[in-house]
Amino acid sequence: MQPLTGSEALVTLLDALRRRTVRELRLALPGKPYDRGVLQQAAQLSAELVRRGAQVRVLHVTDASRDRAYAEGTRRIAASGARMRELPYLPVWMAVADRDFAIVQSDPGLEGADATLLRGRTLVGVHRALFDQVWARSGGPGPAAPAEREPLDEREREALVLLAEGLTDEGISRRTGLSVRTIRRTIAGVMTRMGAQSRFQAGAEAARRQWI
Repeated sequence: MQPLTGSEALVTLLDALRRRTVRELRLALPGKPYDRGVLQQAAQLSAELVRRGAQVRVLHVTDASRDRAYAEGTRRIAASGARMRELPYLPVWMAVADRDFAIVQSDPGLEGADATLLRGRTLVGVHRALFDQVWARSGGPGPAAPAEREPLDEREREALVLLAEGLTDEGISRRTGLSVRTIRRTIAGVMTRMGAQSRFQAGAEAARRQWI
């Protein structure tokens, strides 16, 4: 594992991927935390890889109307020929190239958290499997599935909604008046009940069930 500090490091690394032989690229692009330069580099990378015959799949946020840069970036990626699926909520940014290279957030619950470069089939394989699971459940275009019964109490529902708005644990704590420890325990409890192994999976599953 290799820590990456700041958006510039991510831009450099995504640019380096354009010079590698990449057959498959998986991108999960929530609206935050990385800046416009990262999104632009992701669009350029997608265009280059598709041109070379690689498969590019992208998960993105459904309603990006309040962020013009994000909306424009995802439009450019779609225009490159990448396969796109959307979800109401994506809590984790990731880029997974083939079976042995991945960039993920070090701590999705911490604002401004660094990213981490992962190498090796074991670590990368976990994120490949997670992406593929969420991709399959998103189902692509079409009518939304009926809402499943919502076994959430008021605190859990509020925490998920604020998490979906992009707030960190600290931000949710300030908004609700609950301690950061309580917020983390609440989110962890929801993850356990849904069988989710990460916030990414929990957020995607909660959106699929129309709980948020």
